[in-house]
Amino acid sequence: MKNPILRRTILLALPVFLFASMLFIFRLSLLWLGREAGYLCGFAFYWLFWCTLVPFVLLGKQGLARFLKDKETLFTRRNWLATFLWLLVMIASIFMYIGGFVRAPFIMILLSIPLATVNGVCEENLWRGLYVRFFPGNPWLAVFYPAVGFALWHFAPQTVIPDGGGWGFILSTLFLGLAYGFIAYRTGSARWTALSHSLSGILALSGWLATSLLSLIAGQ
Repeated sequence: MKNPILRRTILLALPVFLFASMLFIFRLSLLWLGREAGYLCGFAFYWLFWCTLVPFVLLGKQGLARFLKDKETLFTRRNWLATFLWLLVMIASIFMYIGGFVRAPFIMILLSIPLATVNGVCEENLWRGLYVRFFPGNPWLAVFYPAVGFALWHFAPQTVIPDGGGWGFILSTLFLGLAYGFIAYRTGSARWTALSHSLSGILALSGWLATSLLSLIAGQ
């Protein structure tokens, strides 16, 4: 797709359509497949359609490859605030999740690594890479707007498996989205946010993804 106005219009409408469609997909998957399989099926659709196909249509294969290429280096004096935020997120993730991670069964860790990596890279390409690429001079549309969409989308999977945090969890994803958005805005890529998102997800044992997959494997 080469029309820049059309592509920006699609990006502005994307959070609304994504949220509505994912609510429908998760509820439908729950009814047809049950809790664990429905949860995983909903995420698979999210990764394949919204996080992969939509960016590919908007940018093509070469455009997707640029998402993880920095325009500016993160660890520099010029980017001290972005560096601080990146380190803060990583340190907070370690303190929050390391206890559960080291006590987890090896199979949980083994499943969490690919699931958290796929989720981290896919989400950052969508919510950070696309918006930073198309709105490089507008922090409201490159950082704030996708952070709100990123936070609201998390309501959808909770209709299948409630996280337990309620609005507190959604608010935390908003602040995380703002931090990641600023980092991506300063570096011009989703490279460092994808790395942080993936590592944090691994430490958190990929949320309910690995648990759901393990339950299906065990036949529970």
